[in-house]
Amino acid sequence: MDAALPPKICDVLKTVVKGNIDDFTVTVHDPNKKGEGYLGQMFFITLQEKTNGSRFMFAVKQAFSENKIRDTFPIRNAFLNEIYFYTKVWPKLAKFQEEEASGKPSFHHIPRCYAVVSDNDQEMLVLENLKFRGFELHDKKKVLSTSMFEYLFDLYGKYHALSFAYKALHPEEFSELCKDVIDVWVTFSTRENFSEATKMCTRQALEVLEPGVDDQIAERYRHYVEDGAKLIANSLEETKYSAILHGDCWSNNMMFKYDETRNLVDMRFLDFQLCAVASPVCDLSYCLYSGGAKETFDQLDRLLQIYHDALSDSLRSFGCDPDALFPLEALKRDWKKHCQLGVIMGPMLWRGKMTYEDAALDLTDLTGSDNAVEEMQKFFDSKFDEKTYKERVRDILLHLHERDLFV
Repeated sequence: MDAALPPKICDVLKTVVKGNIDDFTVTVHDPNKKGEGYLGQMFFITLQEKTNGSRFMFAVKQAFSENKIRDTFPIRNAFLNEIYFYTKVWPKLAKFQEEEASGKPSFHHIPRCYAVVSDNDQEMLVLENLKFRGFELHDKKKVLSTSMFEYLFDLYGKYHALSFAYKALHPEEFSELCKDVIDVWVTFSTRENFSEATKMCTRQALEVLEPGVDDQIAERYRHYVEDGAKLIANSLEETKYSAILHGDCWSNNMMFKYDETRNLVDMRFLDFQLCAVASPVCDLSYCLYSGGAKETFDQLDRLLQIYHDALSDSLRSFGCDPDALFPLEALKRDWKKHCQLGVIMGPMLWRGKMTYEDAALDLTDLTGSDNAVEEMQKFFDSKFDEKTYKERVRDILLHLHERDLFV
């Protein structure tokens, strides 16, 4: 047994490999960098059987157990929500797709989950380590290309189609499945520290605008300082066209696989702690505004068409009518209200992504006092690449102004 591994992790891995951990050589690989674990710690572990050399490679996600952190952030709810996704939601949707869709299942882009622990203060998920299957993270400081967004919007169409088809064909079962999805977003948005974070983020975003040039934009955006948390809540209100969402859709919650010429050939969605039942626009806007540039935003109509084409093809494989379940016109009409989640979170995530590595913070750094303003200020005081941040955020705000997407 490796001394660096907490005993609880060893106990869980023992059940996964159905054997004694002492029969394996245990290697603990480099953990996530500071600031990238957020609500917990990540352990990347390889077990190699001593006699036959067979290997098991895991990514273990463990919740922070410190009381101060758990009192300040909704750690338990977030982990229970992800556990529910992997143990109930995804198995149900995957089985539905396997049994009722014609042809080969089109969506399989979820990591394998081997085990979960839901004990209080010890929440944990044991997932496959995708790095050993050739998947990699995108450099978070760089925008995703338009072609990557085309790929992602296509996959989100296939993923959301599972909800729409299941809801249409098995409405009572779908309703039952959604009932235990925990709305962690609501928990976040009602906490003082989150409200303060949205205010500070919006104030900082306002500073990227050029006086005398961007005055109209500033005037339309200014009320987001006080209304940001409310706009997030409004975005996440259930609609006629709700689906089970991915939730936390920035690029660090995705892993990509490329061929030898660096063409994107596969990907996996990660982290379902913020999984919710709401408009698909929430996923799409969060993904777009937290990772794209103006040249991609200018292609919004085409991206929505790509998304809807994939959704439609998937729905037809279940014998469903896409124009009845989620018409393209409804998607475009809903964008203005429900994209506000991405509008608020995009600049906040770019602020975090642009923080210099030696200045990065995690939750242990943000719970030193009971003053939410002071704690959040630490994040916004950390040193960061101001030039690139300003470019990314101004791209978002210019796009919103040009498309009349401010509310």
